[in-house]
Amino acid sequence: MSDYIASIDIGTSKICTIISELDRNGKVQIIGIGKAQCEGIRKGVVVDIESTAKSISESVEQAENMADVEINQVYVNIPGGYTSIIRNKGIIAVSNDNREIGVDDIKRVLNSATIISVPPDRQIVDIVPVQYIVDGYDEISDPTGMFGVRLEADVEIVTASLTTIQNLVKSVNKAGLEVLGIIMEPLATSESVLTKDETELGVLLIDIGAGTTDFSVFKDGNIVYSGLIPAAGNHITNDISIGLRLAVKESEDIKRKYGLAYTGLAKNDNIFEATPIGLNEKIKIPELQLAEIIEARVGEIFEIINNELMKLGLKNEILAGVVITGGGISYLRGVKELGRILFDLPIRVGQPSGLGVKDPIFSASVGMINYSLKRKFNYYIEYNNVEKKRMRNKSRNKEENKVVSIFKKLWNDYF
Repeated sequence: MSDYIASIDIGTSKICTIISELDRNGKVQIIGIGKAQCEGIRKGVVVDIESTAKSISESVEQAENMADVEINQVYVNIPGGYTSIIRNKGIIAVSNDNREIGVDDIKRVLNSATIISVPPDRQIVDIVPVQYIVDGYDEISDPTGMFGVRLEADVEIVTASLTTIQNLVKSVNKAGLEVLGIIMEPLATSESVLTKDETELGVLLIDIGAGTTDFSVFKDGNIVYSGLIPAAGNHITNDISIGLRLAVKESEDIKRKYGLAYTGLAKNDNIFEATPIGLNEKIKIPELQLAEIIEARVGEIFEIINNELMKLGLKNEILAGVVITGGGISYLRGVKELGRILFDLPIRVGQPSGLGVKDPIFSASVGMINYSLKRKFNYYIEYNNVEKKRMRNKSRNKEENKVVSIFKKLWNDYF
């Protein structure tokens, strides 16, 4: 018997779906991938539920056709810049007579950690254990099976705007799917592109999409800061369109084919042709002219991030360097060279690892698969239950598969 885990990365311009299969031996492999254009998202949030639901359905259908299965439950992401992290501690007495720590104890201590005051316009979407403490012994990642009298948990509680969550969940529900969990995007992406050594030593993760740039700092294995910039790949395309007087579509094509983010690599004899708006013939454009436009915007994004880190006193914590991912600019030539100069740190482009998909556009969706497996172990959420994960009959109408509210689901999972 196999179980299926599905994730949907809901981005500003694209919806990416991944279906993975978990066999009885615990081995995971991706069996379905889908991608669809999206017009219902602006700057990472849903602004048109119907349009977003349609794009979700299209992306999911592609993945289902490839995998030859149907899914009815998915993990989705939310940009880190739209979330807040509250640090808290839970404390309980171990319940078993023999003082062996079990699954119920883990659930109870996490439950106790969430007894906090949350503003009415915010909602808890995730609980991230930082460490467990058993009878004063700390830095325990999994206390299951250990013996003790008192169990503590230091956690990071992720909250998000209630309105943002409701619109996101409704869009997924309208596509005939249940939201199994909402994952903070940097936490998901880190699972697919960062190494354990990087997150321990201190790393800056920059995830550049179409409409927004998420940036996060990880240190000692935990996320310590997350921010968002409302500028990304689409803004570079618009800059090219304005600077070279080209149609937006041609500007996007040129960016992907000839894009160079660092003028220091431009060559005088590298020329490409394009047709400006209002002209009926192509003109020759030097690579340097295009690079100057792209470098200005990418440099601005990097400088905003660098200044924010300096202001927060986090720059010196980033000993492992910078990792850039996402489909916005990670493919551009010269992005690493420009980053090294502006950040004065080692830099690399992060690709999803472990499940066979290498395109940075799938970093978040692959990361959600990895994160969900890790979360199952840490929180013992029974999302892999056979009854919940049974595939729908393809002849059934999706409307027959009414989903429960995400808030009820989160209550059952966590509490």
